[in-house]
Amino acid sequence: MSETLTESDEGKRVVGPEGELLGTIDEVDAGVAHVEPDAGDYETVKRYLNWEDSANDDYTFRESAVEEISDDEVVLKDEE
Repeated sequence: MSETLTESDEGKRVVGPEGELLGTIDEVDAGVAHVEPDAGDYETVKRYLNWEDSANDDYTFRESAVEEISDDEVVLKDEE
């Protein structure tokens, strides 16, 4: 069962399954999180979330990618 993304998750950190910072949620719209990637390792973030083909700055993920939501972060599932 996936966690539900809501507007209350806006501003939370997005982290990978190992705790690596991927970005911050800018907006949640109908179960889709729009993310501002972490500028520190932009290319790794894009590869991890399969964003490398994106021609614009609209980086998103769906609720089905979420492992856990806490008070300050959204943890994504391991994609293995």
